[in-house]
Amino acid sequence: MFSKIPLFLSLVVWGFMAFLLITLSFYNQPSITDDFCFGLMGRDFGIFHGAYQYYMGWSDRYFADLLLHLNPLVFSNSFEHFKWVTTILIVLGFLNGYYFFKNVLQLSHNDPNLWILSLVGQAVCWYTIPGLFQLFFWFTGHYYYLSFHFVLLFINIYFYCSRPILRLSLLSSLLFCLIGSSEITMIMFSGIFWPFQCYIYWKHKKINSETIILFIVWSISIGLVLLSPGNKIRAPKNIDYIKGLTESIFNFGILFKIYLKSPLIWIFNLLLFFTIENPKKKLIFSFKEFGLIFSMFIFSYFMAFIPIAFGLGEKFIPERVQSLIIMYLILGMSYIIVRFTFSFAPLNQINRTIPQITLLITFIVCLFFNKNSKQFYEEWRFDKAKSYAKENTDRFDQVLKSQEKHIIIPAIKNKNTLFFMEELSTDPSHLWCKCIANYYGKADIHLSN
Repeated sequence: MFSKIPLFLSLVVWGFMAFLLITLSFYNQPSITDDFCFGLMGRDFGIFHGAYQYYMGWSDRYFADLLLHLNPLVFSNSFEHFKWVTTILIVLGFLNGYYFFKNVLQLSHNDPNLWILSLVGQAVCWYTIPGLFQLFFWFTGHYYYLSFHFVLLFINIYFYCSRPILRLSLLSSLLFCLIGSSEITMIMFSGIFWPFQCYIYWKHKKINSETIILFIVWSISIGLVLLSPGNKIRAPKNIDYIKGLTESIFNFGILFKIYLKSPLIWIFNLLLFFTIENPKKKLIFSFKEFGLIFSMFIFSYFMAFIPIAFGLGEKFIPERVQSLIIMYLILGMSYIIVRFTFSFAPLNQINRTIPQITLLITFIVCLFFNKNSKQFYEEWRFDKAKSYAKENTDRFDQVLKSQEKHIIIPAIKNKNTLFFMEELSTDPSHLWCKCIANYYGKADIHLSN
């Protein structure tokens, strides 16, 4: 019975934020930022043609463009369908993480340690990433979270799927999708995967046909991103590469500082240390080999960050991108913790239950001071999201039912909520106003002065 306490505490850690995310998702609304534009394009031009138009005119993220045009507004003008996406993301994320831990640590389904790490592993990302709302409630931000899980799924299949045809088909498809999902995922994945392939070649002195096919798929995917017509339209004429490199290093330092200052991440790292056992076979890298690959990854990251991010005119890192990078930091540092733990076999003889209980109780106590947990709890406790959702739904219902072609709508009063991202403009020629007007078949829609 005593040994089941860590499992219960991990369920509390996970369940608290899962409850808030799922409960608040019932008040989710389409954002005036992008959602109506993608809904309009997907409905009127078709999902694939809409994605093609966006690729040609603005974005190089060819797969993300496709996902964005699967916006619920494409299929219905009801806001009800937005509430299901958060739950779907939670379930998919948990299952992907569950099988990742199961395969990497070689744990059985009935091992409580597998469930503990799966629950806390997903939860620690929820509590520490700065863009939690954008990743789970803003439809345009969902693909950042999905791109991270594409990488986890790729690792799962690459190392633990032994059926050749199925393996190659899935890896090729995933590689194509994740390269086209976000620039950061493309950079970080490429910076790890291809140095690893070079290491395999150096070690075995041969290249197999699978690697050649994956390289072809990767090259085509990279070409689609770098040669995107939308990039040429969006990119600034003059690029200061030195400034880009300096700022990329500075921004990465800020994100690494966020990682180092998070007590919940270090509690999770210690939980890994006191939970895992020696696997049946060691991980494939020695510390020297890992150091070499990690160095190549860092070099690749900074070199690629200049033309990709700064070449597109990005002057800051949005919270959704910060969240993605921090999740990769958590993943990468977790590997180091696991590899470090395998070097201390005598510690595997100690009783893990007491350290696990202590760490999980500390984790729960820290939630009282955690920014994400406090923000989302206040959204639920004080009905902030509920009040905003009712007001926003009512004013768009008026638009839907109105017979007028020129509509002036009132401003939102309940702005003290995470769900309020941006207000409409008083100028009917503003992009968001034009998208909403065209979506509802009106001549113009704008905010009252």
